[in-house]
Amino acid sequence: MNSREQLIELMLILRCQMGDKEAFVKLIERYQRPLRYFISRLLDDAQASEDILQDTWLTVIGRISGLKKPEAFSIWLYRIARNKVYQQLRRKKTWSELNENFPAPNENEDEAISLEDVAKIHECLKALRPEHKEVLMLRFLEQMSYQQMTGVLGCNPGTVRSRVYYAKLALKKEMEK
Repeated sequence: MNSREQLIELMLILRCQMGDKEAFVKLIERYQRPLRYFISRLLDDAQASEDILQDTWLTVIGRISGLKKPEAFSIWLYRIARNKVYQQLRRKKTWSELNENFPAPNENEDEAISLEDVAKIHECLKALRPEHKEVLMLRFLEQMSYQQMTGVLGCNPGTVRSRVYYAKLALKKEMEK
């Protein structure tokens, strides 16, 4: 996002904090599609995804006035959505815990992904565990930095790097099937 877009978004967030409903509608329009995709890929349940999407926006409406760092809105938004998804997954108990005791790899740059593999990647994401899906989507689809991802995931940068590494391995394995 360029500096002009960042400034417009910051102004929208500040207006939302002051109770401007029109600004809130515009903010939802900016984030609705990528947020829906993020949630739906983690859950793979259309109805539950829509419910969580709506619940996320209701939480944002109720709490945006207390957001202390408006420039961190996207991190805060995705953190709320992520927490709601994991609450849903815990109720279903359809996934296992991630072992985070692996050392983080020394990886300087992410591998390039060709455009011809995009459809296959989106399909293979469905088979991955939620913690792998989320880091891949945050890193490559939302283009978040590792530092921004630590804000969403609530863990240290080494853990984020490790999760991205293992998620890419899992995706590669799934694509080779």
